[in-house]
Amino acid sequence: MKLIVLFTASLSWTLQQQALPPKYQYWDPLTSELLLCDKCAPGTAVKRHCTADTPTECQPCPERHFAENWHWGDSCQYCTSVCKERQLVKQHCNSTHDQVCECAPGFHLVVEFCITHSTCTPGYGVTALGTPVSDTVCEPCPPGYFSAVNSVSDPCQPHTNCSDLGLKTLRWGTTTSDSVCQDKAATLQCSQHHSLCQTDVTLCEEAVFQSLASLKLPSMPLERLLESLPGRKVDRKSLESLKKACSPHQQVFHLLRLWREQNKDQDKLYRIIQGVNHCEKKVSRCHGLKNLTLEDLLTVANSLPGERDQHADVQAVFTSCLPRQYIVEILHLWKSANYNLDLVKGLYHSLRVLRSQGAPRYLFKILKKISRIIGTTSSHKMYEKQFVNMLCFKAHKPLNE
Repeated sequence: MKLIVLFTASLSWTLQQQALPPKYQYWDPLTSELLLCDKCAPGTAVKRHCTADTPTECQPCPERHFAENWHWGDSCQYCTSVCKERQLVKQHCNSTHDQVCECAPGFHLVVEFCITHSTCTPGYGVTALGTPVSDTVCEPCPPGYFSAVNSVSDPCQPHTNCSDLGLKTLRWGTTTSDSVCQDKAATLQCSQHHSLCQTDVTLCEEAVFQSLASLKLPSMPLERLLESLPGRKVDRKSLESLKKACSPHQQVFHLLRLWREQNKDQDKLYRIIQGVNHCEKKVSRCHGLKNLTLEDLLTVANSLPGERDQHADVQAVFTSCLPRQYIVEILHLWKSANYNLDLVKGLYHSLRVLRSQGAPRYLFKILKKISRIIGTTSSHKMYEKQFVNMLCFKAHKPLNE
């Protein structure tokens, strides 16, 4: 109980002390006494100092003047008249506060100057907006996010999830670009784009169908080839789209791929599909090296004949794919841009160039292994013979029927 009473008394005394105006010492020239006078409150100034019988007399600060604290001066401070360059008035002057200036929107204070806010470049997003006293804060986009623009306000955006939209991923997103989606039911188009880092390896399929398409099939009317193919037919709408979008060589290649997708259960296709799947499993086990650099990928891309892969596409492979996918994806890029060139011959050309340039042994070794798997001449001949036997070029019915 005594403690409560003591605490209450102490609190009451503290509040009383805070309510009392602060003091200042003043030497009275008339009486030569040292007096303890009350200071004047903010917004006022001393008009007359106290005497032994009278308290301090205060008067309000005149217009465009202020006093921010208790003081014993006989004048107030003059307000700041003009803000500096690129500054705006945040708070106008009054009797207790000076005029307050701050940097205009888009600028922040550095020492005494207002500097333009920094812009986050592609691949970086805004994590904190710039203020009048602080700059924009930029951070690299984390996995699964991207920023494709220069901005002082936009954060990194999440990649579009094509699967959630019921679409196929045509190209995986990077830190500077969004994922590209395609309708799963859309007709196959002759495009240089493909799905980056796809899980299925199609280099073997491309090599086999490229070999089949290299027969005299391009000179054969596409409609006749379509009618000659056994099993389920490719619809006419897809056929017309291919004729509009693709060259004769591409038309045959893509028609064969569409036909294969619709006839995977056909007995006559079983051995071809089995052989392709076996080849693809071997290529899948041809994992790339973990320490491959962007320079290594560019070396491989530049060693291939025909149209070379764009630096930006190779960069996208390096930043988006796993190391074991690097080489296969580079070959996919090259094949998409050079549909009329044979993949196996392209690999042999690459090996010759790498050897002449004294390229690292590990690059030469991985490409040589892939070329051996895909370039088995006997398997190509077997596929060609089986396929030709399915078609009817001169007879009234298929030769194998």
